[in-house]
Amino acid sequence: MVRYHYTESDFSTKAAAQASLLRLLEPLKPFYSQGGARVELGVTSTHYENGTIPIESFARPLWGLAPLWAGGGGEPEFEDLYRRGFAHGPDPEHPEYWGKCRRYDQRFCEMAAVSYALLLCPDKVWEPLSEEERDHLADWLWEINRHECVASNWQWFCILTNLALKSVGRPYSQERLDSGLGLIEEFYHGGGWYHDGAAGEMDYYNPFVMVSYSLLYAMLLDREEPERCARFRRRAREFARDYLYWFGEDGASIAYGRSLTYRFAQGAFWSMALLAGEEVLPLPVLKGLIVRHLCWWLNQPIYDNAGVLTIGYAYPNLQMSETYNAPGSPYWALKTFAFLALPDGHPFWAADCAPPAPAGALPIPAPRQHDRPARGRRRGGPGAGAAGAGALRPHRGEIQQVRLFQPLRVQHRPGQL
Repeated sequence: MVRYHYTESDFSTKAAAQASLLRLLEPLKPFYSQGGARVELGVTSTHYENGTIPIESFARPLWGLAPLWAGGGGEPEFEDLYRRGFAHGPDPEHPEYWGKCRRYDQRFCEMAAVSYALLLCPDKVWEPLSEEERDHLADWLWEINRHECVASNWQWFCILTNLALKSVGRPYSQERLDSGLGLIEEFYHGGGWYHDGAAGEMDYYNPFVMVSYSLLYAMLLDREEPERCARFRRRAREFARDYLYWFGEDGASIAYGRSLTYRFAQGAFWSMALLAGEEVLPLPVLKGLIVRHLCWWLNQPIYDNAGVLTIGYAYPNLQMSETYNAPGSPYWALKTFAFLALPDGHPFWAADCAPPAPAGALPIPAPRQHDRPARGRRRGGPGAGAAGAGALRPHRGEIQQVRLFQPLRVQHRPGQL
């Protein structure tokens, strides 16, 4: 199968960028269930229930579809699939019912994608529903308030879900909003960085969730909570000054930390900053970072023969997975398409892709001190001394790529591939 080769021209206009997203999503269509509420992409399992896996595969494409729809884009077949999916999945009487939840349920993670869609494009995912279907969806989302959420980046899932319920005029939990935001403050380390939980890792979960969702929060609540939102925005600007150095001239980023199978979600922060109207870097630099990153990743052999994203990193590889990675998990990467929600007249669409700043043009941030050793470090193993980060988490079966301030350097030891 001949793969499409992505270039900067695929993101030079809004229409071209929309087409790039839909090219990624088109291979999923045959795998949607009859009722539209589940997507069966494979047979590999996880530490959570197998019944949750196709729900995750249904929800995660929304990280791309929601900004596509919010920005005025459309695709009739996907709109029909999600209209039916949102009608049937939360319906307790339907065979594809998404089910009741439990403590620390993986479905809480997927509620964040559903909530993102409700917040960005209710005209596509809420308004088409009947009153009874809306009741079912709101009741299912309320499950997150009936159970305990992990004290980590998962607090943001609870926050977004309650914001979404509030936005559509349904009951929400102010208590869970307050407690979640309180924990997020406790996790803040300094310099724009958060621990993932009390003294947890500082890795890609900052751009995946902690810093990016705080910008989404600021975009939605600037008027209601100016002080908190200004604080979130200030931290994002600080984070950008460090995070810029995680990206190489070709668009690749450091292979570091957990959840590497989320791949180009590494670029989600830059895109969310654009959506939130926060100029963390000059606009041409931001566009260059996003476009080069997407082109680098989308040109890697990361698909199966049907064109579906695989578990792995720069190629399919189950060694590069965690126990929570299911066949649909890699579609968390679509968070980087948040820029599709920008209006047609936004200057991003006319901006050039500025090259990365030459070495020495920007100050190199000082290494940030961990409160505790980085989990997963192996004595004597290869490492990346990145600001805000601990040691590179080695993964057997992948070449360790270190991209900081110089071209690619491949580090390996005897017996390591």
